[in-house]
Amino acid sequence: MARTIDIIKTELKQAFMQDATLQNKYGFEPGTEFDDVFSKVAIESILLYIVAAAIWTLEKLFDTHTKEVTDYIATMKPHSLRWYVEKAKAFMYGYPLIEGTDQYNTEGMEDEDIAAAKIVTFAACTESEATLYLKVARSVGGHPAALDESQKSAFKAYLQEIKDAGVRIDVISEEGDYLKLDMVIYYDPLILNEDGENKSTGEKTVENAIKQYIENIPFNGEFRKNELVDAIQAVPGVEMVELNSCYHSETGTTGTFEEVIAYCKPISGYFKFENADISQVIYRAYAD
Repeated sequence: MARTIDIIKTELKQAFMQDATLQNKYGFEPGTEFDDVFSKVAIESILLYIVAAAIWTLEKLFDTHTKEVTDYIATMKPHSLRWYVEKAKAFMYGYPLIEGTDQYNTEGMEDEDIAAAKIVTFAACTESEATLYLKVARSVGGHPAALDESQKSAFKAYLQEIKDAGVRIDVISEEGDYLKLDMVIYYDPLILNEDGENKSTGEKTVENAIKQYIENIPFNGEFRKNELVDAIQAVPGVEMVELNSCYHSETGTTGTFEEVIAYCKPISGYFKFENADISQVIYRAYAD
C-alpha cells in the first residue's frame, strides 16, 4: 500500500539531515531537525515535496498494477476447494450480488445486519469423480443445523453465479447423521449408579461425555471409536468401556445403518447427539 506524501517527505528529511556531505555544506550539527533549519517555503523543502510526490505517484501505480494482476489471476485461475468454502461462508441470504461479480454491496449496512445475513456458519468441500460436494450448515444454539428449503434454494442460485464454468457442485445441507451405539460400561458403584448418574451430583455424566464428544467433532471431521471410548473412560467412576458395536447412518431409517469399523465421516458434515441411539448402553458394577 502506498505511503502518504507526508510520510515519504518525513523520511526524506531524515535522510537529508543525516547526510554528512550536506551537514558540511549547510553547517548544521548532527541530530538537528530539518524544520529547525529550513522553512516550509525554502527551496530545499519544496524540492523534497516534489520528490516525495513523485515517489507517492509511483507507489500508487504499483498498487494499481498489483490489483490488476491479482484481479486477472482471479478470473483466469480455477478456484480451490478452500475458495468454495470461503465463498459459502460469504453467502448473504436475501441480498443480490453486484452485477457481474461474486461480491455484495454492503455499503451502509451495519455489521450486525451483515453477520445476520451470512447464514452459512459451517462449510466443507470435497471432490470425487469430477463433482464438488459442498457441505453447509447454519448455526442454531451454537450447533450445526440444516438450511431450510428457501435458504438452500437461494444458496444454490448464489453458487451458480460464482462457480467456475463447467464445475459440477452438489450441495449437502441435511440434519445431522445418526449413530447407534452398543456398549457395556463397567462403573464404580461408589461413584455412579446403574443409570450412569453421578451419586453426588445426580448428573448423567456418561451420557454427558458422549454428547460432548459428538458435538465437539469438527465440522466434516471424523468420528473415531477409540476417541469416544477415551472420552467415556475419563468420566469419574467409569472403570472400563466395552464397545461391542457402532453403526452410522445418514437418514436413520431401517436398513441404512452401516457398521463403523474404526472411524467414519458424516455425510451431512456433522453428527447430532439427538440422533444418537444410546439405548443399548448397559451399566454393570465393576468388581475386582
